[in-house]
Order: sequence, then C-alpha cells, then structure tokens
Amino acid sequence: MPFVQRDTSGQITGIFQQSQDGADEEIPLNHPDILAFLNTQDGAAATLLDLAESDMAMARVIEDLIEILTLKGVIDLDDLPAAARDKLNQRQELRYSLEEALAMFGGGKVI
Repeated sequence: MPFVQRDTSGQITGIFQQSQDGADEEIPLNHPDILAFLNTQDGAAATLLDLAESDMAMARVIEDLIEILTLKGVIDLDDLPAAARDKLNQRQELRYSLEEALAMFGGGKVI
C-alpha cells in the first residue's frame, strides 16, 4: 500500500512507495482519496487501475505456473517460503469455496 502526504485541508498532495517525512499515512491504492488525486494527474488513475487489474491477472498466471511446475515435479511446494505457501493455499481454498457456491446455483468454474 502506498503512503500519502496531505495538505492542511486533508487533500492528498503526494503518493510514495515508502513512508516519508510528512507522508506516513498508508492507505490502499483503490482508496477514493488516491483515485481523486490521480484523476487530477493526467489520467494516472486509469493507468493505476489498469496496472492493478494486470497485477491480479499476473497473480493467477503465477499460481497456474506454480501448479504446473509442482505437478511436473520441477519444484516442491515445500521449496517455497511459508508465507508464499500460505497465500497460495488461501487463494486455492477461496476459489474452491466459490466454485462450490456457484455449483449450487448452476454456475461455472472460477477462473
């Protein structure tokens, strides 16, 4: 999450990747204040949203790649750091539970 700098009226005046002097408030990228700030920055909000969507798609590509590599025996899930394994397992569980819920209503597979 980015760190923001605000003026005395509470409006964002800067966005930073790391905490800075005067910019120690951390808020999500999709926060309305960030989007409002970026909308005043020549289309940066649209670019940021495109990038966020791309990140989500890439996360799924990486998950699929890890699954293929483990199925082929190229890597073992135990080779990954515990935090990475936990995230992969959590996402897999969420997808399976969503697929089960959709199946009850005649829905399809979660991509």
